[in-house]
Amino acid sequence: HQALTNESRRCKAVAPTACKRSTLSSGSVEMPVQVLQQVLKKFTFKELGEMRCVHPYWDELCGQALNSGYCEVVKKADKMLTECQRRVHNERQLHSVLALLTNIQVHILNPIDILRPAMDEGVCCFLYGDLLDKIFTIVAKARLMMNGEYDLAVDWKSVAELARRAQIHYKTNLEAVMEEKLSDVVRLKALQRIQRIDSFMIDSTVTKLEKAAHMARDDLEWEIEQLRQQNSQLRKDNRELKMDYMRLESRIEVLENKFRTMARLLQ
Repeated sequence: HQALTNESRRCKAVAPTACKRSTLSSGSVEMPVQVLQQVLKKFTFKELGEMRCVHPYWDELCGQALNSGYCEVVKKADKMLTECQRRVHNERQLHSVLALLTNIQVHILNPIDILRPAMDEGVCCFLYGDLLDKIFTIVAKARLMMNGEYDLAVDWKSVAELARRAQIHYKTNLEAVMEEKLSDVVRLKALQRIQRIDSFMIDSTVTKLEKAAHMARDDLEWEIEQLRQQNSQLRKDNRELKMDYMRLESRIEVLENKFRTMARLLQ
């Protein structure tokens, strides 16, 4: 318990802060992310937990490595338990392995699952590197047992006790802080969701207005085109009426001339 307390006190229980690639001092050479990640893989999870205190840049990368390690060991343990449950019906010697994997799930992984909500929301990384190393060790031994080394001695109870202490330490010292940070994250997500909804509604309203404006413009253009066609037809009709009028006047003039001629003849 003292080891867990010291490790957690040395490193703040906060999420790894995203930061740009930087130097550790003004005179040091900048190290690319990929190189530093490969270097960090050579260390144990306990050492990674301690190195989080070196620099905010390291805090981010070590925290990511701890989170990845936790997710990896949980996935591996789940997969092995499923495989062992399937094989135990035909391989009776796997009963001890099945009991070991069940104890890992119940007494080790379940207690520390209390960190999962904070880890999933990015407000905390997995804090107990020493515990993570020990879990990997017993999971590796369980794999060896599944592969035929049935006589291996595995002290899972000491790791279970360490997990129980980690759970108590988290509940006592960090849970309230994490809940406060989680509530801030939930509020921020709610605000972002509201902003997205407002933005969607505004976009939808603008789209509707633009559509209505386009329809009104199309209707107006159609009406204008109809009026142009009507005006053109009226001009054509007017020209035809003028031509008819001129023809009528010409015929009237011809008839008048005939009447005058007939009148002179009758005189």
